[in-house]
Amino acid sequence: MTTALSQQTVSRRGFLKAATGFLTHATVGGFNPLRERAAILPQDVAIPPSLMLHSQDAQLAFLPPLLEQLNQAGFTAVTYRSWQQMVRENRVPAKPIILSIDDISMAKGACAAFSTFAQMKEWIRAAGMTAVFGVITEPVINGSPQREQDEARWDIVRGWLDEGFELATHTSYHSNFNAMDSGPRSDFTAVDYEAEIVRSAQLIEAKLAERGLNYPVRSLIMPYGSGYSYKLTPSQIHAGISAACGKTNIEFVIGIAQGRKPLSIYSLLNGHEVVYVGRLPPAYLVAADGKSSPYADLTFAWLLSWHEENDAVAAKQPMLLPQ
Repeated sequence: MTTALSQQTVSRRGFLKAATGFLTHATVGGFNPLRERAAILPQDVAIPPSLMLHSQDAQLAFLPPLLEQLNQAGFTAVTYRSWQQMVRENRVPAKPIILSIDDISMAKGACAAFSTFAQMKEWIRAAGMTAVFGVITEPVINGSPQREQDEARWDIVRGWLDEGFELATHTSYHSNFNAMDSGPRSDFTAVDYEAEIVRSAQLIEAKLAERGLNYPVRSLIMPYGSGYSYKLTPSQIHAGISAACGKTNIEFVIGIAQGRKPLSIYSLLNGHEVVYVGRLPPAYLVAADGKSSPYADLTFAWLLSWHEENDAVAAKQPMLLPQ
């Protein structure tokens, strides 16, 4: 008797062959279709809850308590790079979460908050977790890009990678890529996209190569959450961004709005498609004097809600079963 579930399923080998056109004996993106015990795979993969942090969130009353809440709830911190590999190897933890920290820079004369970022990194490491740092490679100060790099800072950050942290490009100059309608800016040309995206990714890779590490930059964190035409039809990453990413190793474009719906597993398997994923900022409380502070309890509730939404979606989708 044929069940409704089995009518909607295919073997892993059949899925990979159909999705990629590869021969059935090929190994694709870390998956070996000939494994004897192929585990169950969903057609779609949920985006882990993802939190956007900045140096102002390095508050003792916020970040350490939030990390403790996440640990107590059973969350496992991953990075974009490690999560993608986990998906390919079918070993994603039950409650993955991505912490991303924007605006660090190793340029001389820039990033006065570098020590603050180092403190955030230490809190996260002490909690047994990891995070993604978005690097502005040539921050603009008083109208002038700061291109000379602080080699001592690069030495420090190189060590962070050994501890499991990830570096993403946060572009060269931290420009807003959006026009008012959320579409691409009309004054941005291919040269601008290359300067912002390609050059920044290549600089990070070059600095790490100088320190003996082959480190393809896989992630692009968009300044201001720009770069995604979420109000236009069809919604999509700006074409100029996709084209520039195609000249790099970048596979993830990270914004804020949207980007929380599950991704097809094929988009994470083929290694050639740039995918868009979203984040959320911390919850802030505004005091009577107008000053705002990040609030751990509500931020945790938002992240937990995202995870519960993922669970609800996963419970409804058909599965790909091995034969």
